[in-house]
Amino acid sequence: MTEQPARTPHLRDRERLQSLAETGLLDTPERAALDRYARIATRALKAPVSLVSLVDDDRQFFAAAHGLDGHFAEQRETPLSHSFCQIVVNERQALVVTDARNDERVCDNLAIADLNAAAYAGVPLCDSKGNVLGSFCVIDEHPRDWTRGELDLLSLLAEEVAEEIELARRIWVAENAEADLAEINQEIAAAHQRAADHNAAVMHDLRTPLQVVSVAVRSLSDHPAVKGSTALTKSVEMLERNARQAFDLVRSGGGPVVENDLFTPVDAARIVERVCKDLEEGTSTDIECSLESADVLAEPMMIQRAVQNLVSNALRFARSRIAVEVALREGMVGIVVEDDGDGLPNAEDYARVWDLGRRFHGTRSNTGLGLAVTRQLIQALGGSVRARPSDLGGARFELWLPEAPGDS
Repeated sequence: MTEQPARTPHLRDRERLQSLAETGLLDTPERAALDRYARIATRALKAPVSLVSLVDDDRQFFAAAHGLDGHFAEQRETPLSHSFCQIVVNERQALVVTDARNDERVCDNLAIADLNAAAYAGVPLCDSKGNVLGSFCVIDEHPRDWTRGELDLLSLLAEEVAEEIELARRIWVAENAEADLAEINQEIAAAHQRAADHNAAVMHDLRTPLQVVSVAVRSLSDHPAVKGSTALTKSVEMLERNARQAFDLVRSGGGPVVENDLFTPVDAARIVERVCKDLEEGTSTDIECSLESADVLAEPMMIQRAVQNLVSNALRFARSRIAVEVALREGMVGIVVEDDGDGLPNAEDYARVWDLGRRFHGTRSNTGLGLAVTRQLIQALGGSVRARPSDLGGARFELWLPEAPGDS
């Protein structure tokens, strides 16, 4: 009979450990919501200690703890030698201990002596995929028979704690994904800038030979042999016309917006509408759009990234409403995103909000990269950015780009 390979304990399961790290709760200050549930558990169950214990592969960390004192209260963690909660994780089910000293599952555990753990009741804290990240538990310093009502209440509280932890995990994942997106945005902007710089250099290097060609063609037009031939005259006029057109293209291409050859006209309103529809799905925030069709010279992905950054930012801080507008004003296309949140703390912050790494809202803010990258993208397109308080109560961010020239 073939011997089956040993199953990896759930405690060391790679997916579980990855999900645990994604909560962003390890080695961080206590969160008020988790601490509140720990306090409720100690009072409702009349237990001296309650813990929100997140179990790593070599320790347990207390995301919230009520009733601990001494060294373990300061460190907010213990090695697994002091952990009943590791059994909850490995068995993936609740653990109820009436008298730890006489229970073969835990009688050798150092928590009995060092944490004065005589009785224990712990319920799994699961993520959305069913991985057990830790235990919500209560500990008594005396042997105790836990009632069915007490265990049911502990389970109900554990469900709420698990939802808080899952919310923290999703926020952590979203913010890290945004950081990756910001890095991609920076790479896109840098790549376009390099292309523009290269194009400008090529244009500059072409000026001298084109000037020589123009002079040569003009000299040909005065030659008697050309003047005496209708066919040659037409050919020279064609050469002169194309040389002049090429020279005009090179001369106009030496400025910062050489991208006329790199970019194509795109409808900003269509891109903004698509971004808003994508981001509005799954949120309770109303995104109101007022979109006027207006073409700008751009690579569509650059506009999309810039607008995604602004609308994602507004979704984090809006109370219930975001207003997005695309409008044409005197040859400039404006893309405006504003919200009804709290806005920036101080008026002068609006001048600094586009700076790389600038953050104004503590843990509610993101990486501080999105707005800086947005400015880089828009400036690479020859545009500008502005920020100011919104009439809705929050912040108003504006992107301004030159309207694409019409066909002549």
